[in-house]
Amino acid sequence: MEWLCVLAVFALVIVSVKYVLYRRQIKDICRQMEFLLKENTNKRIQTDLRSKEILKLADKVNAMADRHEKERISIRKKERQLKEALTNISHDIRTPLTSLKGFFELYTQERDEGKKEYYRRVIWERTEELTLMLEELFTYTKLQNETYELLLEQQDFTKLVLDSLFSFYEQWKEEGVSPKLRVEESPAMILCNDIAVKRILANVLRNAMVHGDGTIEIVYRVLPRGILFQCYNGCMEGEEVEVERVFERFYKGDSARRETSSGLGLSIARELARRMDGKMEAKMEKGRFLVEIGFDFEKRTGV
Repeated sequence: MEWLCVLAVFALVIVSVKYVLYRRQIKDICRQMEFLLKENTNKRIQTDLRSKEILKLADKVNAMADRHEKERISIRKKERQLKEALTNISHDIRTPLTSLKGFFELYTQERDEGKKEYYRRVIWERTEELTLMLEELFTYTKLQNETYELLLEQQDFTKLVLDSLFSFYEQWKEEGVSPKLRVEESPAMILCNDIAVKRILANVLRNAMVHGDGTIEIVYRVLPRGILFQCYNGCMEGEEVEVERVFERFYKGDSARRETSSGLGLSIARELARRMDGKMEAKMEKGRFLVEIGFDFEKRTGV
């Protein structure tokens, strides 16, 4: 019986020691957590005990701390981007507004009907430019929310391409641009959002007008596995296109800086394509700037 009592006492001592060590370790973890919360540091929870439970607790706390750190970095990044965006927006909007104010003052003071008609036309063009900029800024803001969803329906992508090209006919004619078109007219049914597709194509075509030297080539093909839309344009003399940056928000090439442009067109286009499982790339090919858009039938036919 004596050895049983000794064994019981020994077991009780071990349990008591473990209990004390566990309490001490938990208190130490609480102290470390208070320090982390107060100092907002990258330091992580350290443990003296190597027990399975304590190590698991420390890992869980550190995992939460890592997630909090990532969220904090993400919030700071978004705040910095917002400040940059507000700066760019303020500058971009101020330019057409200043122009509008100046031409409106000239219009009100002018008595010659010919000059007044010219001022009216300029005011209308500046208003259209400002409207387009605000629409792009609004769209860009919506696309920053990952929960924003596009309503997708079966659409004939070929018809959307033809409609988009036709909408630029008057502008091309007015500016003396004769694009080379190689466009297939066979139907291509794809699950997509027609408004988003037209916005993508319009932004790409408009980008070619702003950045290009007037030479534009459009290639549209219906392939066995999907569709491929390509827009080529020659570059302005002396202009260097940073292909790796063309999809960055507010990025503008040298020629675009001389125009009223938000610098959001291609960024919006690629994000809209991504929301519909499409791909959009840019590259330089034989001295020409190329934007390429592709959609896979298997992904976007509901099959």
